[in-house]
Amino acid sequence: MAKQKPKPKSKPDDGLIRLSALLSKRGVASRRQAEQMMVEGRVLVDGKPVRELGSKVDPGEASIEVDGKIIPREQAHIYLALHKPPGVLSTFIKGKEKGQTLQAVIPFERRLFPAGRLDRASSGLLLLTSDGDWANHVMHPSFEKEKEYLVRFKGSRPTPSAKRLATATFEEDGRTFGCESAEPVGSYVRVILKEGRKNHIRRLADTIDLEVKELVRVRIGDVQLGSLKPAGYRKLSKQEIASFNK
Repeated sequence: MAKQKPKPKSKPDDGLIRLSALLSKRGVASRRQAEQMMVEGRVLVDGKPVRELGSKVDPGEASIEVDGKIIPREQAHIYLALHKPPGVLSTFIKGKEKGQTLQAVIPFERRLFPAGRLDRASSGLLLLTSDGDWANHVMHPSFEKEKEYLVRFKGSRPTPSAKRLATATFEEDGRTFGCESAEPVGSYVRVILKEGRKNHIRRLADTIDLEVKELVRVRIGDVQLGSLKPAGYRKLSKQEIASFNK
C-alpha cells in the first residue's frame, strides 16, 4: 500500500491579501482586469509599480494608486469594551424605553453595534463593534461564553443570598434556566452565567423574593471590565477579539 504524502503545513495568516483580489474587492476592476493593469504598470503600491501577479499587500497599510488615482483604504473594524453606566440603554437607537442611548457616552461617528446587552438599571461590561458579523456571532444562542456579574441584594446578606440564588430557576420556551454558580465575595454575590436570557439574574431573584440593589457585569469570556470607570472604554486586544471565534 502506497504511503500517503504528508499534507503541506498551512502558512500562518499574516493578514496579507493578493493585490488583484483587493482591487476587485474595492470595485476597481475584476481580478483578471486588475492583473492586466498590474502587468501594464498601471498599479502602484507605496509609489512603486507592482507587476508580479501573485503580489500580496496589507489592506490596512498599503497606499495603492491605479492610473494615478489613489484607492481609499478600507477602514479597520472597531472592537471596544465599554463600562456602561446605570441608566443608559444598550442601544444607539432611541425607542420607547426611557433613558440615554449609547450615543451619549460613545463619541464615534462610525456605526457601532452592541454585541449583547445590559438592562437599563444594570452597569458594567458591554462589547461594541463596527463588525456586524462578529457581533451576530457573539450574540448567537449557540455561542456560549461565561459571563460574570457582581450583585447586591436589598435587605439580604451575601452568603444566604448566594445559597438561595444557586438553586433558583425560571422557565422559558419549555426550558429551565438557572446560573452556573453563585458565591459570596465581600459585600457582593458573584454570579456566573453561560446562556443568559433577558433580565436573567433579576428573574432568578424574583423567584426567591430577592430584590436586586446593584448589578455589575465584570467579565465576558476572556474580556475583563478591569479598571474601566463608568462611561469609560478601551479597544479590545487582538487576542480578546480572536477569543470569541473559538
